[in-house]
Amino acid sequence: GYHRLLLTTGAAPRRLPLPGADLDGVHYLRSRHDADVLAAAAARADHVVVVGTGWIGSEAAASLRQLGRQVTLVGPDTAPLARVLGPEVAGVYRALHADHGVRLVLSTRVAGFRGNARVEAVVTDRGDAIEGDLVLVGTGAAPRTGLAEAAGLPVRNGVLVNEQLEAVGAAGVYAAGDVAAAWHPRYQTYLRVEHWANALNQGPAAARNMLGIETPYARLPYFYSDQYDLGMEYSGLAINWDQVVLRGDLATRKFIAFWLKDQRVVAGMNVNVWDVTESIQTLIRAGRPVDAERLAD
Repeated sequence: GYHRLLLTTGAAPRRLPLPGADLDGVHYLRSRHDADVLAAAAARADHVVVVGTGWIGSEAAASLRQLGRQVTLVGPDTAPLARVLGPEVAGVYRALHADHGVRLVLSTRVAGFRGNARVEAVVTDRGDAIEGDLVLVGTGAAPRTGLAEAAGLPVRNGVLVNEQLEAVGAAGVYAAGDVAAAWHPRYQTYLRVEHWANALNQGPAAARNMLGIETPYARLPYFYSDQYDLGMEYSGLAINWDQVVLRGDLATRKFIAFWLKDQRVVAGMNVNVWDVTESIQTLIRAGRPVDAERLAD
């Protein structure tokens, strides 16, 4: 029995149901144990193939390259992180990885893995074989909702919870972290955010609500990424946008990008520019039309 129940079952890496996916040397990255096993394997590897051009794939490719491994990055997009950042800003990451010697195989899907007990190559949908003695698959994560579904809780890409993080239609049951799809009062939709700041802040908010201290969770999504000598912070949420305004210079990799929808800033990212996150978030929260020329100046 319980008075209040908190579900923090997290998420699991999406596994590729492809031929050869169970070969030795095909890795996924989710837990500390996964990281330790991958680090040990990377120390012995010559050529690593990273499948996936999202955050896990991009960051892992950078780290492995800095360890001196040959790295090939394979993904269906035209540039690393293109789905999140759009083609213009993602082009910065494409050039960054190329400058550091990563082989980019883009606009390409993986069809399977080849090897004799141990992986020796990644086979693409074009029929090409990319040789590698270590493969890291970073193709996203899925919320662990099995328990919630068995309990009859509402699930749609996560456990649906209100802005107090209480499950919809299930009084006394709460969810937080990667498994929670939480109603966000600003965006007027259910958001499931997989980044570090969400894990840091959502648990304490859920605890306060469980103790009867009403605490709406309305933080703006926030995350950061360090790849090689390029560091960035991203605030807000740009599901779709009609304009990207740049302050600074993409070529020098020192700039701020603003994503606008109907002349309002919905997200901002500072790249090798620091101590501006609060100002960017203030612009987003204000929700007022802005002049693009002033924003770029």
